[in-house]
Amino acid sequence: MRRIPHLIDFETPSDEAICLHEAGHACAALVVGLVPEFIEFVDDEGSEGRARNRMPVGDPEQRCVVACAAYAVEYNLYMAGRLTNAAGGAIAEKTFIHLAIGNNAALDKVKFFGEDREGPDKKWPADDDRAFMVAGQQIARRLPMDLVVALAEAMLNERRVERARILEIAAPFLK
Repeated sequence: MRRIPHLIDFETPSDEAICLHEAGHACAALVVGLVPEFIEFVDDEGSEGRARNRMPVGDPEQRCVVACAAYAVEYNLYMAGRLTNAAGGAIAEKTFIHLAIGNNAALDKVKFFGEDREGPDKKWPADDDRAFMVAGQQIARRLPMDLVVALAEAMLNERRVERARILEIAAPFLK
């Protein structure tokens, strides 16, 4: 069984980093009372990313929490010194923000704000990025990282984790 290592290649990104991102969304959904349909790797051509999930819509507050939860997980890992570049070196803050907010959160920010606010320069307004980061950092304190890791390891090993399996994994953490 593959495990989430202590140090995670965030730059490439590694399969482990991708699993942690999707597990963050799933964990947050569970924390706010929603049950994800699935989290999975995407192997088909033309997809927008290497992984996806399907979450219940929820109310506006729940949607915001779930949308920025993957960033919250990445923030927790960054603050713990666990994210590395492809060579295994520490990630600088500027690089972390560029990857986490500029790349990884592209679709998440659309869900968080309810619209795509990317400008002609392919960047989001700095105030929007800051608001997203602040929300994610507040949520970071609420996420049970042990559950995130358990869900991420299931995705890493099973490639697709469905609702029943998510609930099975989450049961000991959400008593």
